[in-house]
Formats: sequence, C-alpha cells, structure tokens
Amino acid sequence: MASHTGETPARGTPGFWLWFFQRISGLLLLFLVLTHGSITHFLPIGDVQAGIQDEPVVYEVVKQRLAQAFFVFFDFALLILALYHGLNGIRNILLEWRPTARRQRMVTASLWILGLVSFSFGARALLVFIL
Repeated sequence: MASHTGETPARGTPGFWLWFFQRISGLLLLFLVLTHGSITHFLPIGDVQAGIQDEPVVYEVVKQRLAQAFFVFFDFALLILALYHGLNGIRNILLEWRPTARRQRMVTASLWILGLVSFSFGARALLVFIL
C-alpha cells in the first residue's frame, strides 16, 4: 500500500507487492475485458445478421466455447483478476483511514472471505457450462 504522500512503496516494504500486483492486475484486466467483450459480443454479430443465431450470446455458443481449455483458463483468469483487483482496491481505501492493527486484520480477513465466496459463485457459474 502506498504511503499517504502518494509515493510508490519501497521494494522491501510489505505493501510493495500488493501495490505492484494491483497495477499488473489492472493492465491484465484491461486486455482481458476488451478481448472478452469482442469475442463474446462483437464477433457473433455476423451470425446474428446472417440469421444463424437469434442473439449474440446464447447458451449453446457459450457451452461450445467453454469446451476449449483456453476459454476456461481465460474466464477463470478474468474472474480471479477482477476479484483481486476490486477487493484489493477496497482494502486499500479502507486502510487509508488508518485503522488499528486488529481492524486491519479484520478488514483483510473479511475481504478474503468475501473473495472466496464470490469466487465460488463465479466458478460454479462457469462449471455449469464445463461439466
């Protein structure tokens, strides 16, 4: 986590890696979301216009796509990175209020629980198509 002066944390500090992964996850998310949007919503437009399918996103197309290992990896990466980036961002905002060490641990533990529960719901939604 960056100091209150807005500086980048020093590499040896515990907050450096959280700060670093926040930036990396943001860049990866930008790429993944744009790719996901184009594959899911824009590529099938030709099939919709040709009358092959009714809508850009239909169950059978998603099921065929998720039968491929690349798309399973892609969607799970998107899920994990979005959860990490979002929950780490919330954690950083909450810790800027400088809570006590006990409350910092409570915030971190609560966000971990929320992240694991959210991941299990997201993974379950993906696994419906895979299994």
